[in-house]
Amino acid sequence: MKVPKSKYLGMAAFKYSIFTIRKDLRFVLFLLILLLFSSKSFGQQIPVLEKKVSISAKNEPLETFLRRLSQETGTVFSYSSSAINVDSNVTADFSNKPLREVLETVLEGKVDIKQKGVYVILTPKPDSSKDLVISGYVVDEGTGKPVRDATVYDPITLKSSLTDEFGYFQLSVKNPAEDLKLVINSQSYTDTLLIDEKQSTFQKILLKTKEVDFEEVGKSIAEPIKDFWVWTKKSVAFTNMDNMSDTLHRGFQVSLIPFFGTNKKLSGSVVNDFSFNILGGFSGGTDKLELGGMFNLNRGNVKSVQAAGILNQVSGTVQGLQMAGMFNVVLDSVNAAQVAGLVNFNTGNVKGFQMAGLMNVGTSNFQGFQLAGLANYINRDVDGVQIAGLLNIGRNVKGTQIGLFNYADSIQGVQLGFFNFVRKGYHQVEIGADEMLPLNVSLRSGTRAFYTMLFAGIRTDNADSTTWAFGYGIGTSPSLGKKTHLNIELSTQQMNKGYVSALNLVNRLYIGMEFRLANKIHFYAGPSLNLRVFDSSYDDHPPLFTYTNPNIISESSYPSENIATQLWFGGRAGFRFF
Repeated sequence: MKVPKSKYLGMAAFKYSIFTIRKDLRFVLFLLILLLFSSKSFGQQIPVLEKKVSISAKNEPLETFLRRLSQETGTVFSYSSSAINVDSNVTADFSNKPLREVLETVLEGKVDIKQKGVYVILTPKPDSSKDLVISGYVVDEGTGKPVRDATVYDPITLKSSLTDEFGYFQLSVKNPAEDLKLVINSQSYTDTLLIDEKQSTFQKILLKTKEVDFEEVGKSIAEPIKDFWVWTKKSVAFTNMDNMSDTLHRGFQVSLIPFFGTNKKLSGSVVNDFSFNILGGFSGGTDKLELGGMFNLNRGNVKSVQAAGILNQVSGTVQGLQMAGMFNVVLDSVNAAQVAGLVNFNTGNVKGFQMAGLMNVGTSNFQGFQLAGLANYINRDVDGVQIAGLLNIGRNVKGTQIGLFNYADSIQGVQLGFFNFVRKGYHQVEIGADEMLPLNVSLRSGTRAFYTMLFAGIRTDNADSTTWAFGYGIGTSPSLGKKTHLNIELSTQQMNKGYVSALNLVNRLYIGMEFRLANKIHFYAGPSLNLRVFDSSYDDHPPLFTYTNPNIISESSYPSENIATQLWFGGRAGFRFF
């Protein structure tokens, strides 16, 4: 059978297109692999001055030695023969050393070495006693590998430098002392003190690995602050702080923002007598006075006075006075007066005075006086006074809580508020009757020395009319015997028929007895003196009595105020549970 020409051409075109697509895919894949390897090799490209060299010479002219060194490393040296003595002889033996170290050794540290692409520019160092540049490598003594991110600093001027990935550092010191001292710190190594003469400007420093102290594993004084300033966690300044275990001291410091001030990038390890932060600052601690336009951050302790426009944050202890426009945050103990526009927050024990526009929050013990616009919260024991506009919370309270709502796990003292609750204190559910309502339910909470009552009552007069009431009261219940208590209570309740339509308050003084019948079951009964205050212009008040008939002993009317009163004796009785 003969295949039509058009069909044959179509099949051929299809096969060609498949072949072309496969070929193109292989080509694209090849390009991707090529780009991957080229980018990887580019990313790992080693700077010329860090290329390792193995070379030796014996009484060889410097110019010849440099020429051979150029051929070995693919480097072009640029220098002036009039500035560098190229006729001097070189005797040396280098094995797998960085080009920079070879040049520094051969040129005796008297030449500035700079890299520009494949070019290495050699110029004489200026002969000045006011500006000294010290450079070198920091390596692991055991392995010989470079130590990255080690801090090298001058404890006098606080100038500092970090080693790079090759362990190289360079530090410029102005007006160096005769016995210049540089300190080298690294988090994983023991501290090393380098005492360097001015002529020895290139150093190779060996660090010993620290022995692991398991008690210290995971501990970091500055960790909370570092977490707060996430955007700087990888910064040079925080690396210096991690490296340095010692603390420096300065009488005075000024900064614009953290690490931009007179203590430079070592500010996290410096304790100051006086500290002034124009916008904000970060220091190792303060001994006398610290002022911040916006915020003060301290890695260590603060004494005397600390004030900030927005925030004070201290990782150590605080003694004295701490004031902030918005927040005071202390991660250790406090023995001070704390004043904050919004919040005082502490994770350590607090002793002293706290005042906050919004709330005082503590996760440990508190001793003293707390005042807050909204709430006081102490996760542990309170010894003193808590006063808040809304809520006071403490665990074991020894003292007084004054607020709309008060909560304690246990209390030796008194709670004054609309609703008080002591978990290990006095709380009962009461079901009883009085001369007005046959069914009353009350929740009593606090301590027997002082408790609050929330209650409601109901009376069904007929199918279309229901009288109900709600109220609030306070009371005390001293013990008269093992199973007997006296109740002295003041309360007020609003009586209504249907909706709350007009003033109709019944105010009551009750004095009665309470008898324990069984575990968590009590019977109570006693007389009461009642004063009704109601709106005399309203004609649809519910009747006071339907199933009892107490004698009204006094009635008064105040027409100008549309107020009237009634006075009578009544009584209450019922059962209490829990």
